[in-house]
This record gives sequence, structure tokens and C-alpha cells, in this order.
Amino acid sequence: MAEDVLITFLPNEVIELILENESLSIKDAINFALTCKDLHRIVLASNKLWRAKFFQRWHLLKEVYIEYEKDCKINNWLNEIQHSISSRKALMHQLSLMPVKYYKKQELSHSEFKDFDPLFRPEKGAYPLAYHFLVDELINIIECPTIRCNLTNKYYAYKVIRYIKQNYLMDEWHKFIKLPAQKQLLELGATLVAQWSQPEIHVSYSYISGMLDSIVDYAKRVLKEQYPSHPLFTTSPEQLIYWKENNIDDNQWSTVETKQVMAALCEVMFNRLGFHGNNEMYYNSENSLINRVLEQKHGISITLAIVFESICRRMGVKCEPITFPSHFLLQWKEKYTNLSNPDEVENFYIDVFNGGQFLTRRNCPRLGDVSKCPIERYDRQNASTAINVVGRIVSNLEVAARQRTQLNGRAARLRSALELLHMVHPHDTVVILHLARFYMLYRMDLSKLVTVLTCIQKESELTSRGPANHILHMLQGYQMVSVTEEIIEVKKRTPEVKYAIGMIMKHHRHNYMCVITGWDLKCEVSPEWIIEFLGVEELNSGSNQPFYSVFADDGSSQYVAQENLVMTTNPGWVDHFETGRYFVEFHGTHYLPNNEKAREYPEDDKVRQKLLSKYL
Repeated sequence: MAEDVLITFLPNEVIELILENESLSIKDAINFALTCKDLHRIVLASNKLWRAKFFQRWHLLKEVYIEYEKDCKINNWLNEIQHSISSRKALMHQLSLMPVKYYKKQELSHSEFKDFDPLFRPEKGAYPLAYHFLVDELINIIECPTIRCNLTNKYYAYKVIRYIKQNYLMDEWHKFIKLPAQKQLLELGATLVAQWSQPEIHVSYSYISGMLDSIVDYAKRVLKEQYPSHPLFTTSPEQLIYWKENNIDDNQWSTVETKQVMAALCEVMFNRLGFHGNNEMYYNSENSLINRVLEQKHGISITLAIVFESICRRMGVKCEPITFPSHFLLQWKEKYTNLSNPDEVENFYIDVFNGGQFLTRRNCPRLGDVSKCPIERYDRQNASTAINVVGRIVSNLEVAARQRTQLNGRAARLRSALELLHMVHPHDTVVILHLARFYMLYRMDLSKLVTVLTCIQKESELTSRGPANHILHMLQGYQMVSVTEEIIEVKKRTPEVKYAIGMIMKHHRHNYMCVITGWDLKCEVSPEWIIEFLGVEELNSGSNQPFYSVFADDGSSQYVAQENLVMTTNPGWVDHFETGRYFVEFHGTHYLPNNEKAREYPEDDKVRQKLLSKYL
């Protein structure tokens, strides 16, 4: 009691300072406030304290609130904490319902996420910043270390965050395409693509812009060493900010001064920092994501060009993206405006994929598989718009998703690329056709695509109506199979079934590690499949033996005869994108099935425990 009395004699500021200590949680501060009326009044009234506790708990939201408070001052941070906690609780409740509803489905339609809309959409009643609360919580779930996380929550968190983020980014894209051309920055469009394609991580525009700024600072230091009196160093901060935030219409320096800036930039970007074209893994999707290009210092011509243009612009130099049939270059002119005779100004081309070479028709080499210089016949090519450049990046992502051999998450990557392509080209019937085929393959809802096609029929020119009619006709016989709380058939064991779900095994012939996700008493696939893929006729027991569905550590899903499986003496994590669909925890020696999988195989738990205790 004496200690409580002493604390109340401390100035309010001191009490607040003590409670702001990072070792004390929000719950600690609330419990402290409940000890007496005076402390309750002091603590709950301190907006400064609750602001500090908010960002200690959710530090990644600080940038969001800095932008938000430009228009709307937060006067009650305890209220923000309450909204954040309630939004996250509602998210976890909806997340917990998903395994029951969608246990049998690999890909979920947008319509199957409708229960999440009221949690993040303000027009559906959500708190204005609820979207950011949910994204932060979902990323925390996804980033939880595998050894101690709920794998099922993590699995569905990937699906939910993709849906939530892509809804948000569609709105951001529509804002972007409505901006005046002066504000449609290439780096901003590339950031939207990176955010869409990597929903499971934080990719903010300030992060991208900050990395570009750091390259500019480096280039300025090099420029100052060589040309200390360059006028760039006397440019006002306001002017530098304007160049950073706007596309400029001309170079801001004389021809000599401009070439000095570009020489310093090329030295820094290609020689000192080592940016280069990635020839070895050209169709790796990371080459099309600007955050990964800036981090890894390699990419494809289009993303390297965006980096180069963005840095040039910040230093008062104008470059323009040019799309050639077989290559992507930047165009630079000594002057762009107030020309008496535009034909007298030669176009220079910068090949950022090959070290920033300056090309003209006279010195242009053969590039890649092109038999001739790509600019030889296209010396007057018009600059590409930011929207066109984004479209080309997205097309590259689709090609990368189709060509990449990595099986883990392959379907999700292709779907993401196709849906992004559809957002950028909403009336492209070829894109709609590819997306419809994907949806049909995974038994997904086609109603939104049908609506788009119907609009094309009514509003578009005759050349688009034909393909739209053809696709609609193809979809007429398709009906989405709705899967909600599907009845799970209970599997009954027989003595012939040796192993159990969740056990980590080795393939006897191919030596890959895998986890058992299900079994059949005998081979249940079609005779044609047996002949073409399984080689069942070569097995000692043929098809009349238990067969196991397994997730392999190369990301594939296999169907394996019992005689080809052996218990591994060194079990470990099986790297498969779908693991959390069936398992809730990884226990080192085995996986623990989630409730849905355990209900399907109720007798496997005892068998698994017996085998593990005996052999491991």
C-alpha cells in the first residue's frame, strides 16, 4: 500500500515515461491503470502514452499513420488500440472457419472470401484503417517460425492476404491510371506490381523510393569528386523534390552537364554497385519485381530501365522508356522541347541490361537473339507510357509463372499473374480466356468473368464481340461446384495399411522425402493413369496394395505404392506449399493433422504414435 501511495505522488509525466518503456506491454499499462482511480485517470487520459504503446506493438503501421494524420489527426490513441485489437480478433475468427469450409479446395474463388469484406472495406462498415490492421496481422502469421506456428492458419493466411491486398491494389491501380501523365511515375507502377505479386511481405513505396534515393546520393558524391561546381549542387531542395515526384519534360542542364551526370550515374550503378542483366535466370519472376531488383542488383531490361530512369529524373535528366519488338531500352536526347527541327536531334539509346551502353544506329550491336540492331529501323519510336510499361512487366510475370520449374506455389503464382494481367487489360479476351481456363481447372466461380464478357458484347467494337461470344459459349456448360462444410468420408484402416497420415517417409526408388497426406486400400486412379505415370505393372504387389497420397519435398504431390515407401531415419521439414492445408503443427519427427484431416483418418493417430515410438 505504501508503494502505491508513493507512485501517485510522482508527476504525471514521470508515470507516463515509466509506462512508455518498451519492456511493458499494452496489457501491462492497462493493468497498472486498474490499480487505483487516480492512476486510472492519469493513464487513460495520456494520448502520448497510448501512441507510444501502439507503435511499440505494431511498429510497421507507423508509416501508414504518418500519411493518415496528414488529413485526420488522431486524438484518442487508446481508441486506435481497441479498433486494432477488435479487427484482428474478427480476422482470426473468420480464419478459423476456413478449414471447415474449404478443406477439399486448393484454389478459392473471390466470392468465397465475401465474409472478409466487412472486416476491411470501409463501405461495408469497417474501420478506416482496418485494412492495414489485417495485413499486419496476416503477415505476422505468415512470418511465424515454422517450428512453432499453426500451419493451417498460415496456409489460409496466404490466401486471405492475397484477396485483401489485391482488392486494395485494384483501387490503387484505378487511381494511378487516372493520374495526369506527369504523375504516372514508372517506379510507382512497378511498386504496385511488386506489391500485388508479393502479398505476404511489406513492400512500401517509401521503401522503394528510399533505395533509389540512396543510389542518387552515391552518384552525387561521385559527381562532386569529378565536377564540384556542377549546378546540381546548388539546386534548391524544393526543386529536387519536384523532380522526384514528377515526370520532367526536358533535361535541366546543358548537354555537357547532362552527360557528366549520366557518366557519374553509370559509374555508380553498373561499376560500383554492380547492377546487371540476369542472363542465367531471365524468366525468374524476381527479375520483374523492383524491390528484388534493387536488393539483388540484377534484373531484366525493363526493371533495370525503371531504376535508371528514376535515378536520372531525380538528378534532373530526362530518359524515356522505349519498347522494341525484341528489346527494351531507354531513349535519351540532348534536348526534348523548343526544337526548331526535331529531325536534327538524334536519339541515343541506353542499354541498361548490358552495363548502360549508349547506342546509336552507327554503333548498335546485335543484342541477344536479334540478328540486327533493334533500333536500326525504329529510330523514331515513340516513348512508352507508364501504363504500357506496367503491362509489359506483367506479361513477363505471366511467362515466368508458366516457365518456372519450381513447383511450390506454382498454381498460385500463375493465378496471381493472370489476375494482374486482367486488371491491367480488363477487356483483353485472350487474357480472359486464359483466366477462365484456370478457374475451370480449379472449380472456381466464373461469374465476374461472365459479367465482363457480357459488357464487352454490348459495348465493344465488332472485333472484340466475336471472341467474347466464343468464350461465353465455352462457359455455358460450366457450373461452379460449391464446397461449403463438405462431408468428410471417414477412412477405415485394415491390417494391410502399414503407415499413417503425418508420417515423414522416403521414396524407396527415387529417394525424395515426403509426408503422407492420405491413403487408399488399393490404387484408385484410372487404368490409363496407371499405365502412363505409375509403372504399377513393375511393382511386386501391383495395384492390389495400399497407395498413399504424399507431399514431396520438391513441391510436387505424388501417389505412391506402399512398397515404395520406407520410414526415414532422419525426418525433417517437407517443403511443400500445401502442407498447412492438412497439418496444424510440425513436430520434428512428424506432422500433426488438423481437425479436418484427423476426422477423415480417425484411427491413424494411434498407429502413427506406435510406429514413431518404435522406430524413432
